[in-house]
Amino acid sequence: MLLQVKAGEVTLLVVIIALVFFVIRVLKNKKSFYNPLAGWLNNNTGGIKKDNELIEYYHRVLTHYVDFYRKLDRVGRRKFIDRLHDFIEQMEFTGRDDQPINLKVCVLCAAPMIQISFGLTNYLFNNFHTIVVYPRQFYSDTQVAYVKGGVSRGDAIFFSFEDLVKGFENPNDAINLGLHEMAHAIHIEYFDDEFERKFPNWERVAIEEVAKIRHEKDPVLRNYSGKNKHELFAVCVETFFEQPNELKKQSPALFESMCNLLNQRPY
Repeated sequence: MLLQVKAGEVTLLVVIIALVFFVIRVLKNKKSFYNPLAGWLNNNTGGIKKDNELIEYYHRVLTHYVDFYRKLDRVGRRKFIDRLHDFIEQMEFTGRDDQPINLKVCVLCAAPMIQISFGLTNYLFNNFHTIVVYPRQFYSDTQVAYVKGGVSRGDAIFFSFEDLVKGFENPNDAINLGLHEMAHAIHIEYFDDEFERKFPNWERVAIEEVAKIRHEKDPVLRNYSGKNKHELFAVCVETFFEQPNELKKQSPALFESMCNLLNQRPY
């Protein structure tokens, strides 16, 4: 009887150990799903190894998809990658409706933010900590409609990955979901002191110029910019980066105010 009890205890112990290992494995897989840099984790320090392999991966994805990055010189590209890496480390990426989260997804979500803030001192959010990615357009309870993306007043930015990728396919049509939603987040947070100081002047110029542009036969800003001030800024950002020559031609004052606000001039 004593031997039977001991054998039962051993069996129970084996089951507990197996269960513990199973739970650890599940948690590790979950971490890998939410942390796209898990493959580059440094086991000794717990930090991220930004080695040549990781840098090359960033470079390949950015070169293939992001026209802004392709036009940068070597120094500019390294600055872009350094900031991109910091941003990805800061954010939590979550997939919905079976959308996988991998490093490519995170690079494409983060790149528009680095592009917009490239001339600013700060490029990391203080309040936004989560990027939620759906495979395609998704239903928004707030807007009571299917949408391509959005920004919450809390801490989350939302993307339809299908539409995010489409935004990179044509870098000259002034329709880029990534730029649009990141512009909203920047507008909401004012995370850079210099940007916040300059914004009221930009807003004054933008409102005056949009009033003039609307009377033109073929305005450079699409009509959606007239919905409210937030959409005005988001559309201006898209147009500034993807149709800078047209914006400068039709509205030089608005173009210059964008250059001053973001501290950069598009190629």
